[in-house]
Amino acid sequence: MREIKEKEKCSMENSEYEYEKGNENFIPAIVKNKKKTKKKFKATFAVVTIGILNVVVMVWIYGFGYLYGKNSFKKNSKVNIIEKINDSVRKEEKKILGDFGELSTSEIAKKAGPCVVGITTNITKNMGFWGEYELEGCGSGIILDVEGYIITNNHVVEGANKVMVTLNTGEPIEAKIVGTDSKMDIAVIKIETDLSITPAELGDSSELEVGEKAIAIGNPFGLEFAGSVTQGVISAVDRKIKCEGNKELNVVQTDASINNGNSGGPLLNRKGQVIGINTIKFSPAHGFEGMGFAIPINSVKPVIIDLIEHGHVKGRPTIGISIRNLTKSIAEQQSWPLGVQVMYVKTGSGAEIAGLKRGDIITKCSGIVVATIDEINKIKDKLFPGDVLEFEVYKYETGKTETVKVKLMEEKNDK
Repeated sequence: MREIKEKEKCSMENSEYEYEKGNENFIPAIVKNKKKTKKKFKATFAVVTIGILNVVVMVWIYGFGYLYGKNSFKKNSKVNIIEKINDSVRKEEKKILGDFGELSTSEIAKKAGPCVVGITTNITKNMGFWGEYELEGCGSGIILDVEGYIITNNHVVEGANKVMVTLNTGEPIEAKIVGTDSKMDIAVIKIETDLSITPAELGDSSELEVGEKAIAIGNPFGLEFAGSVTQGVISAVDRKIKCEGNKELNVVQTDASINNGNSGGPLLNRKGQVIGINTIKFSPAHGFEGMGFAIPINSVKPVIIDLIEHGHVKGRPTIGISIRNLTKSIAEQQSWPLGVQVMYVKTGSGAEIAGLKRGDIITKCSGIVVATIDEINKIKDKLFPGDVLEFEVYKYETGKTETVKVKLMEEKNDK
């Protein structure tokens, strides 16, 4: 028994053998060494700890990524939606246009023809002693949306006391003027109708290239020639020409025939999209064969929005005067300095408040010598309503030169 106890003791101390209690025979069995057990426990603990840390890090990364992605999506959701729309439009466009991406002239006429309307106006002129008489005018227009908004040239409806729109189906509808912009020669009118109307598709005039197809649709010389289609090419882009009032405008030049009555109608690209508003107002004084002009649609888009929302173009400054360029001969005859002469001062304008009067001659604007209307407009157009424009003025009544400071106001249409 003592031998057994000794061996039991040995077994317990060394942990190499064990026996079953109550059995005198030793049962050899290899058991785990305490030192090895400690090492393995430490290794297992380290692995578990690293695993937990990895899980924590992954959860943090996932959470950060989710929040960032969520915010990013919110910021770019409009962009994503627009891209999806553009993709769908491109797919549909490819189906319609085929591999060459171009409609035939007859297909363009069928697509855009219903969007073009005829416009007739009545203008009453007062001749004083001789009484009043009425003038009739005609032009073209483009349907913008199903609500009945139509775009045309300002000079087509300017001064009109009655405006009639004739759809391509022949129905005449009275229209009201929503807003006009003489500077860009753009006007928006509106019709109220239960009839089905087809709005035009507006293109991107910045993508135009010289030599590509151009189609004009309108009513040359009146409604009897309504819906006339002419074809040509884009002759030039970003052409600068002088127009009425000595204003400069950027236009698209085309050799597609544009005549009286075409004003306000569309210039179309090879996809049947509107890329310009036809006008003959800016044609050269003597007119050249094969030269038509259109206002680029990209220049027109922001103007349309302002006219529909406000009736005028927001943020455009005005002095409140009508002026003329003084010729050298007139200045010498009258012993006047060269400059720009005031012909009319608008009541309540910044010019009237500052003391400008009919006959005064502006010789300097913001310290710069000026001799033309265009020179004054270039300085003024860099400013905003509320800014102050300083003039050096030769006063017609006194013959003295004075400094006049005019606070610019926002240009609005007279009601």
